[in-house]
Amino acid sequence: MQAKEAIRLLICADSQHEAETLTSLLRNSGQPTRAHLVASMEDLQSKLNEKTWDVCLTRMKVSFATAKEVLGEIQRLGKDVPTLFLTDEVDSVTTEKSLKLGAQDVLPAGEYNHILQVMLREIRNLKCRRELRAAEVHLREAEKRCQVLLESAKDAIAYVDDGMHLFVNESYAEIFGYEDPDDLLTMPLMDMVSEKDQGRFKVFLKDFLGGKARSQEFACSIERANGTALETKMIFSRATYEDEPCTQIVMRANHANAELEDKLKEISSQDLLTGLYNKQYFQRALTDTLDKAVIAGTQGAVVYINTDGFGKIKSKVGIDGADLVVSDLAHLIKSKCREEDLVARIGEDVFGVLLLDANAKQAQGFAEHICKAIAEHMIAVEQRTIQATASIGIALINESSRNPKEVLQRAHEAADYVRKIEEFKEGNGVYLYNPAQLANTDEERLKAKVEIALKKNGFKLLFQPIINLRDEAGEHYETLLRLVDEDGKEISPQDFINDLPGDLKRKVDRWVFLQTTKLLADNRSRGTDTRIFINLTNESLVDPSLLPWIATALKTLQLPPHSLILQFSESDAVNYLKHASEMSQGLTKLGCKIAISRFGCAVNPFNLFEHVHVDYVKVDGSFTTEIGTEKGLESLKELLAGISEREKASIVPLVENANIVAHLWSSGVNFIQGYYLRPPTAAMDYQFDEE
Repeated sequence: MQAKEAIRLLICADSQHEAETLTSLLRNSGQPTRAHLVASMEDLQSKLNEKTWDVCLTRMKVSFATAKEVLGEIQRLGKDVPTLFLTDEVDSVTTEKSLKLGAQDVLPAGEYNHILQVMLREIRNLKCRRELRAAEVHLREAEKRCQVLLESAKDAIAYVDDGMHLFVNESYAEIFGYEDPDDLLTMPLMDMVSEKDQGRFKVFLKDFLGGKARSQEFACSIERANGTALETKMIFSRATYEDEPCTQIVMRANHANAELEDKLKEISSQDLLTGLYNKQYFQRALTDTLDKAVIAGTQGAVVYINTDGFGKIKSKVGIDGADLVVSDLAHLIKSKCREEDLVARIGEDVFGVLLLDANAKQAQGFAEHICKAIAEHMIAVEQRTIQATASIGIALINESSRNPKEVLQRAHEAADYVRKIEEFKEGNGVYLYNPAQLANTDEERLKAKVEIALKKNGFKLLFQPIINLRDEAGEHYETLLRLVDEDGKEISPQDFINDLPGDLKRKVDRWVFLQTTKLLADNRSRGTDTRIFINLTNESLVDPSLLPWIATALKTLQLPPHSLILQFSESDAVNYLKHASEMSQGLTKLGCKIAISRFGCAVNPFNLFEHVHVDYVKVDGSFTTEIGTEKGLESLKELLAGISEREKASIVPLVENANIVAHLWSSGVNFIQGYYLRPPTAAMDYQFDEE
């Protein structure tokens, strides 16, 4: 399992406390962060040359430079590092000058929530720029490969712009009866289509270039060089040739079995029960529509029609009767759509409509019309009359749409949200996807999901061995929590725990503790010297009732205290230093051990040991992911040396392959953990004696 990639933060400030606070902003938001407090211009130059950085925060003036000089150095080295200026008082003149220099923003130094949101925005923007640069490289490589394939392809392929040929391969030239492909260059495509088909061809091209064509295929007769005609099929798609937008044409001669091929293609795209298109065809059409929207600025919408209470309907009329209901609804929906709309069955009782050239108002009106029609419709099933309703969600398609899966998911979420609206608790309503409203609903949904998991054991515990490289006694595991979703998917705590309210975090921690210690007691009863790491959140760190509760649990289960290692993250320990110090003292008195995870990302990480007693230190996973580079290995060894000097046992996580193990043998690390050794499993049954 890969760790989240750490955000690298450069800080130019004279106060280490301020630097720690700024670093904690990102870490508390769930972003693993590696920060460096710049000490001088030479230090800045060294760090910029040494590593890639994601954000630079600088005071308008620090002891060794001004913000302008810091930004100038970043620009001089040609680094893409979003730079944010911090000042005690923000004014429009300073902001304007700073933005002209190239700063991304000027922020009020004490407004930490504001600073966090701007940092997250700039990190997202930087990620997009990096992805774009990587995509451009991949595109250039793909174009080189494609050019070789185009020239030797058996398919007849050409690139056309404004009706003129830019490139044709040999197969394309052969279809037209030319020996040399260059003879067709700059020839108008229209002149090569038979006169009887030119009118239709003009209309098709206009619709295709305008993003309105329903099909990318056009069948026509072409004029060959020797004056004979040939029936062909042209397949059009948008493309680029030599960095210029154009149209790609793949041409195939019509064969005797073309009609059969078309029939087979039609059957493969149909839902057999309803005669509508199936989900696979719908998804392909959605992809094409989205691509047109992004490239040509067209618009549209996905309408997601979810039949309300279909399970109850199926119980009433049986499986065969339910099929009749679905089929009847399919015909009703199809009858209400325009000819150019694409209607598909995309689930057992779910229909999708792809609306072309529709804005929000039009899509909403269409969905409400469908909703009303379904509610008023009577369905005859043998001797019964069934009435159904539907919850309908709408997601818009425009130039800002990212990918087809996201658009369809938004329409699905919008349909689910209908029943959250007071007047539509039983369904029979329409909702246009609005991310601002759904965000609150997501929080409520997550809270409810976790509360149900606590009551009904919807959580799952996994155990991953931690291997001792120093041949010391004892078997060590870390307990890992998973929330099991409705579809059986296991969700890691990093994807939900930070979004929970404090009281629920504490309940989850105590559930994990109790379930783990019960299993640990059972495991030790078989004569093993098993010790277990249990992760706790910041809410448990500041909970004064936790220590006496742990003492009672240990007494009840008759567990030796040293078999429990309570683990907190470095960022939580730094942010709640006083509580961490008191908690470590209390746990030590009980005889339990203390571990710090994700260590090494603070501005000065070793300061923590001056205030908090720690037995084990697990370094941040980002150090492991960088171990393949010389500087990365050097950084890890330096960190491990500091941990060893302070007489703490070190743990390196995310050991994914043999190469990493080889690097770690000589580094002085005490323990290693990762998928290479063993992935997390439901049982504590690793054979430590085989190591």
